[in-house]
Amino acid sequence: MVVETISNKAYEYDYSIDPNSVDGVLQQCRLILTTIRGTVPLERDLGIDPKAIDKPSNLLIPGLKVDIQQQFKKFVPRATVLGINTTQKDGQIEILVTVGVRDE
Repeated sequence: MVVETISNKAYEYDYSIDPNSVDGVLQQCRLILTTIRGTVPLERDLGIDPKAIDKPSNLLIPGLKVDIQQQFKKFVPRATVLGINTTQKDGQIEILVTVGVRDE
C-alpha cells in the first residue's frame, strides 16, 4: 500500500496519467477535494458538499470529514482514508487527507 497526503489546493489535472495507476488514483482523490458537488455534468454527486461553504468552521469540519470519507468510498474504492486534518489561514481551510492506495 502506498501512503500519501494530499490537499484541496488547486492543481492541474494531468490527462496523461493512467487512471488505474497509484498516481491516477491519487489524482482522482485530489479531484474530489477540489470539486464542488453539482458542478460535474453526468456526475452531479462528485465533490464536496456546497452547503459546507458558509458554515462556521466548528460545524464544518466534522461534517466535512464524513463527506470526504463517503466520497472516497463511492468514487475511489482503491483509496483508503487514513486521516483527515485541516488548517485555517486567512479564512481559508486547507484539507489534508492521508490516503492509502492499494497496489494492483
